[in-house]
Amino acid sequence: YYENSVTGRQGEEGLFAHEIVHQWFGDMATEKSFAHLWLSEGFATYLTHIYMESKYGADSLAKRMQEDRLSVLGFVIESKRPVVDSTPNYMSLLNANSYQKGGWVLHMLRRELGDSVFHAAVRAYYAQYKGSNAETRDLQAIVERVSGKSLETFFNQWLFRGVNPQLAISWKKDAMMDGLIITIEQVQKGSPFTLSLDMELEYEGNIKEIRRFELDKASHSFLITGKGRLLKVRPDPNTNILAEFNILSGK
Repeated sequence: YYENSVTGRQGEEGLFAHEIVHQWFGDMATEKSFAHLWLSEGFATYLTHIYMESKYGADSLAKRMQEDRLSVLGFVIESKRPVVDSTPNYMSLLNANSYQKGGWVLHMLRRELGDSVFHAAVRAYYAQYKGSNAETRDLQAIVERVSGKSLETFFNQWLFRGVNPQLAISWKKDAMMDGLIITIEQVQKGSPFTLSLDMELEYEGNIKEIRRFELDKASHSFLITGKGRLLKVRPDPNTNILAEFNILSGK
């Protein structure tokens, strides 16, 4: 805290929540080395968001995650280092990777597992490492045990890579099939990410639907039939994925 943070106007509620979270994550359960600082700051960042979600509603969570996404995407322009970062310049780790991207990783993990399993995994991680030290792979092992899922790809791509997904989205009419083709390309450097992308599609006649697209290659094309002309798309309408979106003109 700082001296002027206590004013009686409750302007630093998020700051207080963040620092209170550190009593559990950072102080009681501590990372083994600074390379895994996100286990302190990412948890404090995201559990603050969960507190705000509980108190003010889901729209509050979405707004905070959208702001954090902008911070992460801006930071990666300057630095291509991963979240788990072995740099000896410890002060440089006080950055958007450790805080906002760490929070985003937990948010995506929550969406991957569902609330009940996510909460159980966090409690199990804390129960095992309170009064002790952990690193990222320790958290992964706990979450895999609780969920029964292999999360190797998830942890590798979000925490041990220095880039984020960059998705270029376009569509065109397919006269042969009386439908349309939506193409989603991953244009970031390196191998493609594995992720699920929800998109809101708006057709003529004010008809809207949300579809999920499974991505694991550099380019995917999806055929949609039985709909009218596609007017526009809205990627990630529920704020669930950390990615940069570039919507190209439809044809």
